[in-house]
Amino acid sequence: MAFMQWSDKYVLGLSAVDEQHQNLFILVNKMHDLVVSGEDQSAVGEVLEELIDYTVEHFATEERLFKENKYPNYEQHKQQHDDLTQQVLDLQEKFREKKITVTFEILEFLHDWLNEHTTNSDLDYAKYVRAKN
Repeated sequence: MAFMQWSDKYVLGLSAVDEQHQNLFILVNKMHDLVVSGEDQSAVGEVLEELIDYTVEHFATEERLFKENKYPNYEQHKQQHDDLTQQVLDLQEKFREKKITVTFEILEFLHDWLNEHTTNSDLDYAKYVRAKN
């Protein structure tokens, strides 16, 4: 069974965002598989880089939707994005400097954040966008 199992509870009804969320799940699962199998941290680091880049791209997609739809909680939701982006960039820097390795603790953090954000904050704006359109 996958570390993060995609299910209907994550479907927002916004196809581009749902597809990106599925890809985020795939990347977190890929990183998890590498850690579990004891792969070299350089391989894990490549997936970490890909995950960070894709997350930034995903946030840009969501934030564009916020603006296009005049989402009233734009600032609050964007702040959540900015906070996570800063956290993962700090992680990335520590990883590059070999101050940390990707561990199960980091994977749990990513799992919990993605799960919580997708089923709460993202669900709120998806409901707003669907109701508006």
